[in-house]
Amino acid sequence: MGGTLRHCHHSTVAYMLQPVNAGDLVRRAREDAGLSRSALAARAGVPTSTVSRIEAGSSDPTLTMLSRLVAAAGRQLSVTIDSSALAHQLSIDSLTAAFSPESAVRKVNWARLRGFLDNLLAHPQLTAAAIESPPRRTGDAAFDALLAGIAEKLADDAGIPRPRWTRSVPPSPTPWEAPGTPARVQRARAQAPAQLAARNIWLAEHDLWRDAA
Repeated sequence: MGGTLRHCHHSTVAYMLQPVNAGDLVRRAREDAGLSRSALAARAGVPTSTVSRIEAGSSDPTLTMLSRLVAAAGRQLSVTIDSSALAHQLSIDSLTAAFSPESAVRKVNWARLRGFLDNLLAHPQLTAAAIESPPRRTGDAAFDALLAGIAEKLADDAGIPRPRWTRSVPPSPTPWEAPGTPARVQRARAQAPAQLAARNIWLAEHDLWRDAA
């Protein structure tokens, strides 16, 4: 989720569409309204655990969810987009920072990756520039293949040519599958975008593109 809190008064929470701690924004709106987490959740029609996870920073809400929670606190969400700053941030190379090569197991900052896709979904005119240049290689063949597959899907969805650099990125040497039960793995395989499946990445589309859920 992107946004930097600018000001908060009686009726409006306004913020710039740049990196933000959405949990702080929700907490501030809730506390200003004198509401408990359970009261805010009841007003918004979501589980209390949803509010708790967002405020704790363990869940990254979509703009729709953020607006819903702020509205439940009696506020109106006002978004101001800094297009130049956003265009600078929206580079697929920035996603290399979502991977932790030092970890013994593959560790991905999914919130950062989904935030990138959320912003491109909201600003499709920035897609071509965002995927034009190749990202740095991370040293993890599966993650590099994931980024190439994402770039190809973004290009296909936008109706623009795929970036040339993706041709030099090989598929993952081993299947990258969603964790969980065998049934969940099979569902993810069935729902994986063709561009990812072609690269041996078997993650469901709605796990990455949240509005596809």
